[in-house]
Amino acid sequence: MKSENSNFNINNVHHVAFRCRDAEQTRWFYEEVLGLKLAAALAFDHLSGTEKEMEYMHIFFEMKDGNYIAFFDDPHNAPSDFFKDMNGFDSHVAVEVSSMEEIENIKNKLSKVGWDSFLIDHEFVHSLYIFDPNGIQLEFTCRDKDHDQILDEDAKKAHKAIEDWTKKTRELKVETFGSEALDQREK
Repeated sequence: MKSENSNFNINNVHHVAFRCRDAEQTRWFYEEVLGLKLAAALAFDHLSGTEKEMEYMHIFFEMKDGNYIAFFDDPHNAPSDFFKDMNGFDSHVAVEVSSMEEIENIKNKLSKVGWDSFLIDHEFVHSLYIFDPNGIQLEFTCRDKDHDQILDEDAKKAHKAIEDWTKKTRELKVETFGSEALDQREK
């Protein structure tokens, strides 16, 4: 389903980037286990766009559609407790595969290397969830045959659903975040 309501010519996600514990461990997982192409491994001694000295590596893995998932290996500035499994509400990446058969293939390969996973049926998509070596939740998802119809129907109710949710949760959010944080529209 394509959006027809955009003020900009935003085509797609080029890459998402995360911190990693170790470039080699991350390479093993994404290249050897998941089969993504290692597209770049860029070592830097200065923070890009600045004169600040900082050694780090930026690695990119290419997906079949030409988009990337990328990682920063920055051992000088990474807190040791950062790499715990993250709550999927805080950060997760969903990548699309073509079929439930492909999800089963991924699940089996992960099982062979001792990696835990779990399945969730969201009705419009069917998903396999894992945590990568860096604590990032990955979702492998395939579209249900009724995907577009389900989302088209939901889109008709989406603004009203957000309006109702906002009314229901506004007071709690004002207590938690303050009204200034909730009412930011223009800067």
